Amino acid sequence: MRRHLLLIITFAILLPALAVLLVSGFGLMQHEWAMESVARSYVQDMAENVASRLAGIETRKWGSELTSIEIRRFRVFTWGPSLPGWVAVVAADGRILFSSPGADNLAAIWRPNIPIGRAVEIKDREGNLYTIAVNPVSGGDRYVIAAVAWDQLLGPLVRVGRLWPILILLMAVGILLALWALWKWLIVPLRDLVEEIETLRWGKDLPALPDPVAVSEIGSLRTVLYRLARTAVERTLLRNRYVNDIVRVQEGEKSRIARELHDGPIQNITAMIQQIRLSRMAGNGEGMHRHLAIAEETAQVVVRELREMCDELSPPWIDLGLEQAMTELANRLARHYNIFISMDVDDSVELGRERLLSLFRIFQEGVSNAVRHGQATEMRAEVFRKGEAVVFEFHDNGKGFEPDMNYETLRVEGHRGLANMLERMMLVGGRLEVESVPGNGALVRCVMPDIPEAAAV
Repeated sequence: MRRHLLLIITFAILLPALAVLLVSGFGLMQHEWAMESVARSYVQDMAENVASRLAGIETRKWGSELTSIEIRRFRVFTWGPSLPGWVAVVAADGRILFSSPGADNLAAIWRPNIPIGRAVEIKDREGNLYTIAVNPVSGGDRYVIAAVAWDQLLGPLVRVGRLWPILILLMAVGILLALWALWKWLIVPLRDLVEEIETLRWGKDLPALPDPVAVSEIGSLRTVLYRLARTAVERTLLRNRYVNDIVRVQEGEKSRIARELHDGPIQNITAMIQQIRLSRMAGNGEGMHRHLAIAEETAQVVVRELREMCDELSPPWIDLGLEQAMTELANRLARHYNIFISMDVDDSVELGRERLLSLFRIFQEGVSNAVRHGQATEMRAEVFRKGEAVVFEFHDNGKGFEPDMNYETLRVEGHRGLANMLERMMLVGGRLEVESVPGNGALVRCVMPDIPEAAAV
């Protein structure tokens, strides 16, 4: 049923309207028949009543010999019928012998072929409808004509009856216009939208802008669809950039490690090999011992450099716990960046390796950004418990900046350091807050739920 919803809506509008039209048309016909029956019965009864009363008057008194007193006996000829209409008595040659008030338009509606004894409808020259009945008076040479105008007897009903066709026509036109508008401004735009959605490659294509022909709701739907599609495209671009960033960082890290190995351990190993060769050439004397001592010293340097590289890739002091790990990291970063760092750790706080490693990397990135971008010389760091959360925050004395912590904006604008920090906190179920004012340093706050490590794992 839902697949044919538009067709159902169309019929839901059309069928009741057709039912109204049919009922209205049938009612109009019944109305016409009822008015016709009332008018015919009225004039037929009036003609028969007057004819029967006139039958008692002697024939010799007809015409000019009928006195005014005798005419007054028939109030219908002096005052008119008690209901709208008029009555006239005519001779066989068509002369009007006498009539009630209002019979002046008899000539306008008289027809030679009007049937005797039966009421019929006749229109005058102006199109007004009359119901007329002709009844013979006893003797056959006189006739009583009774007539009534529909406007007089059934004036309001007639006017309403005349309005019915106009109202029905207006209703029919309104229904057709409504169906046309529904088809043009709703159904067609919806079909176009469905076809466009079916062919839309989500994350790659953008739909058309709002259709000016469609109703506002369809336009709003198109606007929302356009925004969603644009967001999907932006997310796709962002994901591609993110993947490229990851690949670029990985390749850069590989290049850095290769460069460090080439400039450090490999050179020292080459020098050590050279010393070993020289010791062979020197024989068993003092020269051999001197070259071997230099080779041993060089080997120790190589081991120390390799150990430092391993410590940088996977810090072993993380296993010592939160306080020792963060203190050792602060000391190393202070020596490396030539910055004073104070670290205060609440000894009651415990973190698992995953969350500790996140704080570890965030602190490395924060110190690097503070020195490189903010020219900071001092930093205060603290880990403490606040309510049901563990908070790690550090504040530098650098130049500061205006932070925007929208992840997508950070990625798009190239602030990969802050984006990585924010992502690390989201991965461990925490949040990252940055407060900074230009000229007043920056405060970075990491807030994580204080949950048991077994539940965190």
